[in-house]
Amino acid sequence: MSEERGNAALDATTKSALAINEKAAGAGVVGLLGFAGLLVVSGVFFVTENFFIALLGVSLGLLVYATGAEIGKLLLSAVTVFFSSKHITAKATMLQETLVALEDGLALRRDRAGELKTGPMEKGMRIELPDNALVRDLVAVQEKQKDYEYAEYVAYSYYVECQELYDHSAAHLDFVAGTMPLLGLMGTVLGLISMFDSLGSVVTVEQLSPQLALALKCTLYGALYSSLYKISATRFEQRLKSLDYDFDTVCRALKVIFDNKAAIEVKQ
Repeated sequence: MSEERGNAALDATTKSALAINEKAAGAGVVGLLGFAGLLVVSGVFFVTENFFIALLGVSLGLLVYATGAEIGKLLLSAVTVFFSSKHITAKATMLQETLVALEDGLALRRDRAGELKTGPMEKGMRIELPDNALVRDLVAVQEKQKDYEYAEYVAYSYYVECQELYDHSAAHLDFVAGTMPLLGLMGTVLGLISMFDSLGSVVTVEQLSPQLALALKCTLYGALYSSLYKISATRFEQRLKSLDYDFDTVCRALKVIFDNKAAIEVKQ
C-alpha cells in the first residue's frame, strides 16, 4: 500500500510538472495572438494620445505573451497573494496548517543562531495533527514502517506544486516589469525625434508640446507599470520564501519525530 502511495505521489508530481511545461509551450501560439490583438488595440489609444491606456494594453499584451490562456489564473493568484496570507493551492495550505500543529505539539522554536529547537520529548510519544491528506499520508508512512526520507518525499509532493506556481508567476511578472521601461523609452525617443524634426522651421511652444508630452508621459507610464508589476512579482517571491520556510521546518520536525520514534495521529 505504501509503495502504491509513493508511486501515486511521484505520478502526481510528474503530471504537475508536465502540465506546467505544456502550458508554457502553449503560451507561444495563444500568447502571440493575444499579444498581437492587444498591441493593435493599444496602437489605437496611442494614436489618440491616450498613453496611459495604451501602455496598460501593452503591459497586458506582454503578460498574455508570457502566460497564454493562463493569464486569468495568474491575475487571480496575484490578487490572492497580495491580499491574503494563505497559500493559493490546497496542498500548500495543508502543509501550512500541519506546520502550525507541529509547532504546538513539539514546541518548535529557533534559538539566537537560527537553529531549530524542540521542547522536551519522550521516546514513542504521540503527536496529534489536523485531519488532512498530508497527515493521513504521514500516518500511512509510519504504519508501513518507512523511514524519514520517505516521509520527506511525501511532504515534498505537497510543496512542489505551489513552489512551481509561485516561481513561474514571479518570472512572468518580472518579465513584464523589465520590459515596460524599455517600451516607455521607445515612446520617449519617438517624441524627441518628432520634436527635433520640427526645429528646422519656425515653431512655437504650443507646436512642440504634444511631442514633449509624448516623451515625458511614455517614460512616466512605463516606469509606473514596471513598478506595479515588480511589486506583484516581489509578493510572489516573498510567498515563495515563506513556503520554503514552511517546508524546511516541516521536514526538520518530521526528522525529530522519526528519530524519537514518535507516533503521528489524526486529530479527531
